[in-house]
Amino acid sequence: MRFSICCLSLLAAPAAHAQTLTTPRTVPQSAPPPQGRDVVRAADDAFGRRIGVEDVGLYSEGEVRGFDLQSAGNYRIEDHYFVRAAGLIQPLTEGTAIRVGANGLRTDFAAPSGVVQYDLPDAAPGLHATIESGWWAGTGPVTLARFAAGTQDGNLSIAGGVHLAPKQDYTDGTGGDFFAVGAIPRWSPLPGVRLTALAGHTWYERGADTVFATVGGVAPPRVKRDVERSQKWMEPRDETNVAGLIADVDAGRGWTLGASAFVSEIIKERGVFNLIRFPGGGAPAEESGLLFRDERVRSFSAEVVATKSFSTGNLDHRLIAMARRRDSMTRSDPGAPLALGQFPDVDAPPAIPKPAVSFDPRRTRDDVGQWAGGLGYRLSIGSAVEVRGDVQRAEYTKQVRALDGQTTRETTRPWLYSGSVTGALTRQLTAFASYARGLEEAGVAPGNALNRGAVLPAAMSRQAELGVKYAIPGGPSLIAGLFAISKPMPGLNANGVYEFVGEVRHRGAELSVAGPITSRLSAVLGATFLDAQISGELVDAGVIGSHPIGRPERIALANLTWRVPGVEGLTIDGGVNYRGARFANRQNSATLPGYAIAQAGLRERFTIEGKPVTLRARVTNLFNRFVWNANSAGLFTVNSPRAFTLTLTGEI
Repeated sequence: MRFSICCLSLLAAPAAHAQTLTTPRTVPQSAPPPQGRDVVRAADDAFGRRIGVEDVGLYSEGEVRGFDLQSAGNYRIEDHYFVRAAGLIQPLTEGTAIRVGANGLRTDFAAPSGVVQYDLPDAAPGLHATIESGWWAGTGPVTLARFAAGTQDGNLSIAGGVHLAPKQDYTDGTGGDFFAVGAIPRWSPLPGVRLTALAGHTWYERGADTVFATVGGVAPPRVKRDVERSQKWMEPRDETNVAGLIADVDAGRGWTLGASAFVSEIIKERGVFNLIRFPGGGAPAEESGLLFRDERVRSFSAEVVATKSFSTGNLDHRLIAMARRRDSMTRSDPGAPLALGQFPDVDAPPAIPKPAVSFDPRRTRDDVGQWAGGLGYRLSIGSAVEVRGDVQRAEYTKQVRALDGQTTRETTRPWLYSGSVTGALTRQLTAFASYARGLEEAGVAPGNALNRGAVLPAAMSRQAELGVKYAIPGGPSLIAGLFAISKPMPGLNANGVYEFVGEVRHRGAELSVAGPITSRLSAVLGATFLDAQISGELVDAGVIGSHPIGRPERIALANLTWRVPGVEGLTIDGGVNYRGARFANRQNSATLPGYAIAQAGLRERFTIEGKPVTLRARVTNLFNRFVWNANSAGLFTVNSPRAFTLTLTGEI
């Protein structure tokens, strides 16, 4: 969002500023961590899985099927509703999974696009601790200490850790410090009752990120990737907080109850938007930007769920009642503009003294409040068929206070619903189909609109999908599906009024193969074919093209993990990720070429004095491929160069 706002303000300025059926939620039980933290062996599909800093998948926590999940609020912590300002830190997460397609049907009251599921670490009886120390690719030196302790009866436990990463060495030439700490206590005061709390905090300071712009939106010329192009006095400083409470109750006689409340917050003491613009014609690059201070983003989310499961003959039923509340606040600094001059050589930027800047003491404020209540029903005929249906009534209110103190407000009260059918065609083959209608934020009219500051009503998104899942006994699972997602698109109409002026539609096909190929070889293979289209008056008038920026038609990956025979504890892994060509600007007049990025590594497990130790070595961007990427605002960022990971993890 900041990139979009800053792009409009700076580029418009003068050059000087230039196959399983779903089961009810139950009280979680202690489980061992994924296979030695091997993300390929832990993944049950190719759509997205992360363990620690390693991930595999077609999608990420921020983007699924070409759409941003943040505006839809599609995040869960152990299946509990979570509105994210800041993501969960390493000491608080066991892993993250992207749920779409057949595996997306596990989530109740899910909105279109997909769901990100955060799993929290648990503690087995006894005392356990590990320390990972070394060098992480792309960030630098790190020490990550994790601990877990639990009573023998399993009724009381705590898990957490400390993440220390001073003197970071990032691949864009910047450095900084990162520290995080978090803990998760759990308590079972009664049989069938489990209470979970979580709390985490980070401190983060580093050199400013730099983005690039060009005349006409064509790709910039190639640049060195390990050069810091921000100034030493441009050091953003952030802190984040996350805290929450979860209650899961198995009340007996088919009743389960769940309740949760989470607070997520980003405190931005200093912020920087640093832009390097290539004016073309051989002219030197220009650096400009914005400085920010005293900004805050905070979200509160809460949910209460009650379910009743019962059977009649060979039919299994589950009734669900849900109530949710969300409060989000963003307090923003308009920013102090900077014009830092020209770079004769963009790969050797000069040191520029910090200019005198004047900060506006006023702040804009954006508040979102949302209530939702819903009912759901599940009907299962043994393991052959499951029918699911959800309906919600939501009240969504967005209020914006501008710099001049003027306040605008908009309330939307839509009906939201979803339904799906899953059927076992054979013992291994399952077919599914689903439809969902969801709610997403639409934004506020910018300063150049006739209705400046007007709040748009919430946007209604729609998704339809169908597919099959085939599970090979003792082998991998295959998921193939088709999907279609549509959302209204805001923009300035011909009269200069900011409103919904078109529609964004993503249609595509997905293929996933994940699981053991042999007793020693595991694989995650996947591909997405995406047809992303924009329609409406802006396209008809030739103002923008008919395709969104940065959305490739093809994404594919292949990742393998092989346990070497005859060498106990040695695993070799590798993979390649491919992203096809994509448009670089709103007019669709320039494209960025497709590219493939390879990685390779090994993991050696052994013991020292009876204690397990793991050596991890990995190379990302193995062939040092150079790539420009364009964000939705038409600004460019460069990918990371070849980088190395070397860590040693031991139990103490």
